[in-house]
Amino acid sequence: MVQMSMDGKDSVIGGELRSRMAGVQRTEEGRYSCSIDFDPAFRGFEGHFPGNPIVPGVCLIEAGRVFAEEVLKRALTTRSVTQCRFRRPVFAGERAELKIKLEEEAEDLWKIQADIRVGGSVCAQVRLKAGAL
Repeated sequence: MVQMSMDGKDSVIGGELRSRMAGVQRTEEGRYSCSIDFDPAFRGFEGHFPGNPIVPGVCLIEAGRVFAEEVLKRALTTRSVTQCRFRRPVFAGERAELKIKLEEEAEDLWKIQADIRVGGSVCAQVRLKAGAL
């Protein structure tokens, strides 16, 4: 899975996702939202799929972890993906709404629920556990 290196620096895709997040806000205790722009220049489209670019599922999973890092202001690594449902592809040129719910399960271990929508339609629902680096 694409993630931060052990020295805490962003991977190429992690950095791309982080730079595309805007409008970060806390909506209620433990819940946050932002928008993420998947314009055609997004590097995740490379080879996925020529002539009909869609955001790879691993990038949608990674978006949840990267957004949690932004909120928590600390580097995280994915420990497990406990649930992942893809309902609709995210295409080049679309702006998605990303909502997460964070819950600290143990010291330095978080449960992250990430929901990604475009125009009100659910694209992905991801549940993962991430630990501090």
